[in-house]
Amino acid sequence: MKKILCIIIGCFIPFLLLGDIVPMDQHLVDNSVQFTNLNDFPEIIILGYIVGPSYDSPNFFVIHNNQVLQKGYKFNDLGLYWASGKYVEHVGIENIVINADIGPEFYGDEYFEKVTNDPNIYFITSAIDPGDFWVDDHDELKAQISEFEIAGFIGDEIVIYLARQIRSFRDKDNSIQVFDCPNIPNLKIDPFVEASTSSGSSSQ
Repeated sequence: MKKILCIIIGCFIPFLLLGDIVPMDQHLVDNSVQFTNLNDFPEIIILGYIVGPSYDSPNFFVIHNNQVLQKGYKFNDLGLYWASGKYVEHVGIENIVINADIGPEFYGDEYFEKVTNDPNIYFITSAIDPGDFWVDDHDELKAQISEFEIAGFIGDEIVIYLARQIRSFRDKDNSIQVFDCPNIPNLKIDPFVEASTSSGSSSQ
């Protein structure tokens, strides 16, 4: 069994080393991702959860307004969740039960949906990647800032969207793109009240 395990590890290590080699004819883009309107939703908090080959003690942590998201090593993955601030304060973020028997074969949304069985912790997505990325040298992009906002809630599902993106280039002016809040019927501002008593859909 040990021999088989050594062979598996020996086959895997070259791919990890290859992943750290700087690609030829490419350059790294400084990629920043943040939420910019969390203060508009004081009743909830956004939680992060990191998993990956260089993250040995995963746990939930609070994501703050205008905080640049981090995931550490480039092969790590970041999952996002939301919860009632009062609930997390009452239970203690370190006491949220985490499933220890899920393997890396479930990376992506399927993995993060299984991280906890706590019905008060709601998974959002693992598709927002805060890691830097490589582009071809003929691409003049050198930095990118993506600002996400909460639009509201549909039931216990949170709606987040890319609100603004700032891109910096080597030899030309920065570009700023502003995106409209999605027009979704019956979108609630407060997830803890019924739609009929909610303040209505978010401002457009």
